[in-house]
Amino acid sequence: MAKRLPAVILILFLAFSGSAQQWKLKRIEAIMGVGTTNVYSDLGGARDATSLLFVRDFTFRGTRPSVYLGLRYRINPRSTVKTSLIYGFSKTEDFAGSRNENRGFSSVTQLVELTANYEFYFLPENRRLRSAAMFNRRGMINNYSSLGAYVFAGFGGTMFWPDLTVEERPGDQYKDNMGITATFPIGLGIKYIISDKWMLGYEVGYRQTLSDFLDGFKSPFSNHADIYWISTLNLSYRIPTSRKGLPIFMDREWRRAKF
Repeated sequence: MAKRLPAVILILFLAFSGSAQQWKLKRIEAIMGVGTTNVYSDLGGARDATSLLFVRDFTFRGTRPSVYLGLRYRINPRSTVKTSLIYGFSKTEDFAGSRNENRGFSSVTQLVELTANYEFYFLPENRRLRSAAMFNRRGMINNYSSLGAYVFAGFGGTMFWPDLTVEERPGDQYKDNMGITATFPIGLGIKYIISDKWMLGYEVGYRQTLSDFLDGFKSPFSNHADIYWISTLNLSYRIPTSRKGLPIFMDREWRRAKF
């Protein structure tokens, strides 16, 4: 047994080394999902103007759906970059109990967001192998945990189309056509690993913009740009990747070897 021990250690070492590099063969993820949109502007809002990041301004009456598409590239087990395209719309209004309930304005905003984000996994999907967790049901080495969690931040742009219902007043500013603004998302996400190819995730993020016209309206008393929140329930698929970091269907050498 003692004579065989070095060979056993070598085999395990090689297996662990290969397993530790598995993420390099699945660097790219395609993402799609559905979620919610909430715009926070000069309309509606809690009476307490000190609400943190507009969280206290949240109402179900202003929540509307969103659709999400994304593509993620893994730099290393803890870092990824992602580009995403989101369509959403939301309603804002001066409802009973809001800051300006007697004004009676309302607006429906459609928006399309394109952003690039950096994600840091404080709970990585790839974990160090230990004990029985090293093997899956087929007896093969498995280094995927069941959960991953990350924070993200980025930048991009948002196109928006407000549809405002108001009785115009002197001093107010109105915009009833398409607008474009820079957008800076920041948020948190979690992923449940279904298999080595499929993941179910949830992501919520705050979006700071540079425009005060997401609702088509700007009060002379407004001192801040409008913001919005996006939350998404999404499904991700790991695309097999060649050693060059390309999807295998785009790698000419892989295609020649395959066909």
